[in-house]
Amino acid sequence: MKALVVDPDRSARATVKRLLSHVNVDVLEADNGLIALNALEQSDPDFVVLEIDMPILSGPDCLSAIRQSPVRPDIPVICITASGTRENVHRMVALGVADFLLKPINPVEVLPRIKNLLIRVAQWRQRQSVRSINSLLIVDNDPNFIAFVRPLLDSTFELIEAGSSTIAAISYRDATPKPTVVCLAEGLPLMNEDLLLDVIRRMAIDSGSNPPQFYLLARSAEVPAEKVSRYAGVVRKSFVPQAFVDEFRRVVLREQSPYERLRHVVREGLHSELVTATQQTIGVMIGSEIAEVDPAEHADCPLGVVAEVNQVDAESGVSLATVIMSGRNEVERMGSQIVRRPITFSEGAGEVLGELANTIAGRMRACLVSRGFDLKMGLPDIREDEGGAAAATEMDLDSMFRCSSGEVFKVALRVKQGGLGLGVVNRPVGADGAAAGADAAAPVEAVAAAAGAAAGGEAQAQQSVDDVLF
Repeated sequence: MKALVVDPDRSARATVKRLLSHVNVDVLEADNGLIALNALEQSDPDFVVLEIDMPILSGPDCLSAIRQSPVRPDIPVICITASGTRENVHRMVALGVADFLLKPINPVEVLPRIKNLLIRVAQWRQRQSVRSINSLLIVDNDPNFIAFVRPLLDSTFELIEAGSSTIAAISYRDATPKPTVVCLAEGLPLMNEDLLLDVIRRMAIDSGSNPPQFYLLARSAEVPAEKVSRYAGVVRKSFVPQAFVDEFRRVVLREQSPYERLRHVVREGLHSELVTATQQTIGVMIGSEIAEVDPAEHADCPLGVVAEVNQVDAESGVSLATVIMSGRNEVERMGSQIVRRPITFSEGAGEVLGELANTIAGRMRACLVSRGFDLKMGLPDIREDEGGAAAATEMDLDSMFRCSSGEVFKVALRVKQGGLGLGVVNRPVGADGAAAGADAAAPVEAVAAAAGAAAGGEAQAQQSVDDVLF
């Protein structure tokens, strides 16, 4: 068995360590609350011995973080202190502690209590090995809401319903096994939800059970921070079935929808990858340096042409769009540099932009595969956008770049909900109304053909985008 002992006093930690060694408990040490939370995540101790008075992160704040953590919120915690204030002691007790020890520690008195605790820890570990959220107590004095959530939850959970605080307390006391999750509606009459939380937590401790996780069913998003800190999470009440189920899964089950997970990864973890992929792809193809534009410059991106590649998750329908946008003149100059001869938009410069978007999208897909997303890529969609609709669309991640020859363009990523098609190539329409590249050649081949036609020679037609890139 393993314990995490958290105390800024090294000698106090040594005393507890010697005491625990007599009952064959290995000890991990931490001298403040932040280190303790990290050790809790990394080392999986069986219980925690926690000093109340600590720098950086106090004992009550540390315990509050543990109780709100999705990792092991109900791990047994023993509090120790020499001079804890009444307020801190009450707060620790309200958060749920297995025992309370006063310094200086008397081994003769404390050792039997430690042995009793180890029995409870073993029981806790056994429950953890088979535990799932299968019993849920929901307390709300609104019978309409109880009736609304019943069919949404009772197929997944053993649901215990209570229309008042007193019935809830009695139901919890008599339940076997005890509910692992308790959802309390905001604004309960007589015994309010905060007091009921304290009552159920004390009942759990007195019965030798670990306290359940408590969630607040809030009427609105405006919940005071002090109140929020007492709960493992806040679920916004809604009478829209899918909205409530999504919120419940996210807050209580700690699940995120595929859309939320992908959006979080894109916003928080792909900026450097997007910049590197853009600089390497376009820099190699153009043969010059590509610099990211500092946002402080407030530079304007030319508008007029958009190339977009969609990648879709077949199961959820969530998609990621990789978008390059710039002006028509800029696209023509960049395309001309890549194929090493002048070409216009209708002669293939647009498809060159599409191939750039396709290559960058492939790099983004590779990054996401390592993060657990397997998206299926579509074909580039190239379109004129003189009105700047794409620029006005909110993106989840974007960066502006400038070529050494002066062309400015933007590369952006946007996560979209719902099932979207894999996309098709919108080939530019020539002056005669016929679609350029109407022979259904692949984008790169169409660029090669356009470049060859512009130069007037078969040998020159072989120098495609692939020739320049590879």
